[in-house]
Amino acid sequence: MAERILIIEDEQTVADIIALNLRIEGFEAEVATDGTSGLEAATSGKFDLIICDVMMPDIDGYEICRRLKSERRTKKIPFILLTARTEVENKLAGLQAGADDFLTKPFDFEELLARINMNLDRAAERYTIDSLTGLPGNVQSDDTLRKAVTSGKEFAFLLVKINGLKPYREVYGDENFEKVISFTAQTIKEVVRKGGSKEDFVAYLGNGEFSILTIPERIELFSRSIVKLFDEGIKKFYTTGDLERGSIVTFDRKGGMVDNPIMTISIGASTNAHRQIQSHWEATEIAREVLEYARTFPKSGYFVDRRKGQEL
Repeated sequence: MAERILIIEDEQTVADIIALNLRIEGFEAEVATDGTSGLEAATSGKFDLIICDVMMPDIDGYEICRRLKSERRTKKIPFILLTARTEVENKLAGLQAGADDFLTKPFDFEELLARINMNLDRAAERYTIDSLTGLPGNVQSDDTLRKAVTSGKEFAFLLVKINGLKPYREVYGDENFEKVISFTAQTIKEVVRKGGSKEDFVAYLGNGEFSILTIPERIELFSRSIVKLFDEGIKKFYTTGDLERGSIVTFDRKGGMVDNPIMTISIGASTNAHRQIQSHWEATEIAREVLEYARTFPKSGYFVDRRKGQEL
């Protein structure tokens, strides 16, 4: 049976787009365009997950979350808050309301889908090890980061992303695509094993993305080593001709040729060594923002957030 998701969003177009994409992915989706009808739907229907915008015309998302989390029938339903970038300071309010996760607008649907699956897996206690990489997944990564933030100790959270995977898969096929994922996983695990300790944690988040939880002192070592070893090893996954050309060719929808550069790797890191981080959500968002900046460069590289208490 398909899992049912309730979307509480006052922007009809946004709600309809989310619902359409969820249905394409095999979910059942219902939309409520204000807080009152959203509460009624949540309490009268049976849903596996709720997505709710913070800014609603009648009842805000925090209050909706508080009410549903206080009811026996709905308190265990995973609740994802959608927030505007200007609302970063209110993440603590989301935690206090009982929200399970949050996502900052604007977002890619793939990112929302990953969050939905992670929260559904956690609710069903589906803690799995990825068969390809041998690494734990999103749920374990999220839970481990949550514990690190609440412990009060200094930590560093790294997001590692392979760039150019999609066109590579299109040209070289699924088997070689999986080999690249496996190679990257082994590279990261080896770097962490040699330069870290048993307390360090590595996870595979899907779509060529990994996470590392460590201490601030290891950010530079891990990042430099991963970039160096990846750039050296990735060459073996290309033909000599593609390496000499420095790109692979794909075709767009109109049949035009597209040159895609050789795959690179980017790393973004957040740490509470020099700023207060109040939640695992905030740690993830900071790391992702820095990662996206690193991805704007044509070569492999890494960036560390060094701001002191600045809002994103």
